[in-house]
Amino acid sequence: MIHRLVCFSNVIDLIKKFFAPTVKDESAFYLADKIIELQEKVAELEKENRELHDLVLEIETSLKSQIDRIHPVIYNISESNKGT
Repeated sequence: MIHRLVCFSNVIDLIKKFFAPTVKDESAFYLADKIIELQEKVAELEKENRELHDLVLEIETSLKSQIDRIHPVIYNISESNKGT
């Protein structure tokens, strides 16, 4: 019986926490601080994005040069004109 009362009490506490109003930081600079924090994060992500983009281009160039060394592209224009 006591165990059921403890469990019921825990459920009541959980329901009270769920429906309780949220507590917000009433600081005048709270939103400004969050905006600055997000702008810094965006700048950092843009920098990482540029670095990753540059690395992908570098890898692409390297792969193309390796493929060309293994199997060079031969353009046989005269053969393609015979069919027309």
